[in-house]
Amino acid sequence: MLTYTIKKQAAKAVALSLLAASCLWASCGNEEKADVDFSEFEVSMSAPLDKAPDAPACKIDMTVAYASADDSVGIKINKQIAAMLFDMQGLSLRQAADSFASSYTHDYVDYLTPFYKVDRSDPSKRPWYEYWYKLGTEVRHEKAGTVAYIATREYFEGGAHSIKTQTVTNFDCSTGNAIRLADVFVPGYERQLTDLLLQALKEKAGAADIDALRDKGYLCSSDMHVSTNFILGNDAITFVYNIYEIAPYETGTTELTIGYDDIDNLLKK
Repeated sequence: MLTYTIKKQAAKAVALSLLAASCLWASCGNEEKADVDFSEFEVSMSAPLDKAPDAPACKIDMTVAYASADDSVGIKINKQIAAMLFDMQGLSLRQAADSFASSYTHDYVDYLTPFYKVDRSDPSKRPWYEYWYKLGTEVRHEKAGTVAYIATREYFEGGAHSIKTQTVTNFDCSTGNAIRLADVFVPGYERQLTDLLLQALKEKAGAADIDALRDKGYLCSSDMHVSTNFILGNDAITFVYNIYEIAPYETGTTELTIGYDDIDNLLKK
């Protein structure tokens, strides 16, 4: 059975100043107050490959933050979170979490059981069958009128190591709409912003040029680009690059922060 534990996050009912949607990034004298409360539920499941007490299993542990108000904004945000986390439409966020956990463990048992029957007598192969999936979520209210929803996944499906990724969506608190790069930046921003991110990467890595970056493992199989994973902060935007995007696995997640003052000419007014 799936178990849910509903937790209220620390009070987030803080009045946030939101500019009218047409001028989110500049003061225009017409302010609205907006906030979004979030709560959490947990999903835990364990599916063993057979009935033996020590049988390998697939274990799922997820903590999912959701907009707790049952209004148009909360409903819209939760629908987008369900698509973001579980690639599901037409289900509530809890139903989507349920469905994902059930499907994931069912596929694990269905696919691996025949192989495990052959390998059961070989203890050295047991680690191949110990699967797990973890999901944690974080909500940040940093830039007025917006909320950044950050999901961190880590899973192990055999092999040499686990895979860890981070996915971010920023929401407009007054409408519930996801905020995209095109909502933040003027057309044609890509080249200048890419150059700034490349400079930030060189500074972070302590590299003088692109060759030095590649010697450290960066940008060996990709070019620098503007990540669609970004966190809107109070004074800056942080761009998040997952493993293999611009760096090898051992480097982990790379975060590059650019101050608004440095990109003022690129921001929509």
